[in-house]
Amino acid sequence: MKTHHTLLSSVAFAGLLVASPVWAVRDPFWPIGYSPAPPAAEVNNAERVRPAPPAEKPKNEPPRIIPVSEEDWRKARQALSISGVTRTVKPDTNETRTLAMINRQTFAIGDTITLDHADIRFQWRLASIEGNDIKLEPIRAERIAQKNTDLKLR
Repeated sequence: MKTHHTLLSSVAFAGLLVASPVWAVRDPFWPIGYSPAPPAAEVNNAERVRPAPPAEKPKNEPPRIIPVSEEDWRKARQALSISGVTRTVKPDTNETRTLAMINRQTFAIGDTITLDHADIRFQWRLASIEGNDIKLEPIRAERIAQKNTDLKLR
């Protein structure tokens, strides 16, 4: 008899919860006191106004290329790491060869040094080596276009 009473009271309580509109509509994961906005009235497709499409750029116009400035050359020159200078003499001919170590590579006078810095490829020619003083002549600088395969996902 006792179980019959318990069953009746739990069924009555469940019926009360289902009948209550607050318990039937409320999502249990909503914060306390939150109530959703009332549903917006449905709008017919004929009444809906479509925004104008954006104006297209002319397809024949080439992309704008930003010129390389003197400041870019200066920053790239500072990025070069000059480790030192070596001189060798051949004993047979007394021929002296002078090399400079730049960015962990050796270069002789007249060689071209290439450096990619800030999406720009810089090129210098090693003009002269006097003592520990190295003179570089700028040759050219061109912007590097990134390819989609070069981009990494972050």
